[in-house]
Amino acid sequence: MEWTESAQTPKHIVCKEKDGMFQITLSRPFLNLEMVEELNTVVASLMYRTDVKLITFLPLGENFCGGFSPDDFAQGRSFQLIEAFGRLFEQFQAIGIPILSVVKGKVLGAGFELVVFSDLAIAAESARFGFTEVRMGLIPAIACNILQKITAYKRATELILLGDFITAKEAETYGLINKCVPDDKLQEQAGVMAGKIMQFSAPILQSAKKAMVASQGKTLSESLAAIEEIYLQQVLSLDDSKEGIQAFKENRRPIWKNK
Repeated sequence: MEWTESAQTPKHIVCKEKDGMFQITLSRPFLNLEMVEELNTVVASLMYRTDVKLITFLPLGENFCGGFSPDDFAQGRSFQLIEAFGRLFEQFQAIGIPILSVVKGKVLGAGFELVVFSDLAIAAESARFGFTEVRMGLIPAIACNILQKITAYKRATELILLGDFITAKEAETYGLINKCVPDDKLQEQAGVMAGKIMQFSAPILQSAKKAMVASQGKTLSESLAAIEEIYLQQVLSLDDSKEGIQAFKENRRPIWKNK
């Protein structure tokens, strides 16, 4: 099956889908308000899709994303921009579909936050990451919230307070990306990572992500209760759950219905 263009016609991103994979290509070097709202609209349209297994973010040019466009702050649109960006991350957490960022070049500020908040991220060795907002008299709002939950607190404060760049290998060591690969292997290795996900059932993948999100910020007993409800009330009622168990018994590959 060929890649198909999204029925929507956004101006700042390009959307394509094929066989359960939904690709979002960032067409601008910097995020502006219109682009963030386009991302919000597209993610919202996928919220209840049970046939999509993976959302992939890709760069159009040499750099993944340079952060927010300075023009939006100059035009006094910072309030709307930060509100829209926060709403995007709320949608990332609410949507069950796994999100993969494929990264190269410079990854700064809001672009770095986009990568950090993705469920999976793979980067070229030459990629450089940084929260450089302090250099401009600003702070990385989303990173101040999420970074210390993903990496060690002192690593987070170093990245936010010093505004320095780190390499892709360092980002991997800090747990901010999953894998650092040679530049000429980025597309190949991203395809391998995506391919592993694509062989599984869409609703099972979505249930797994929902269970992980449901356990965040809860006590052990609260998180177990939340996960048990997802497992018993949602997962076990799926056709794909029954098919997976039957296929295991019969020593064959399961045939997923994505139901």
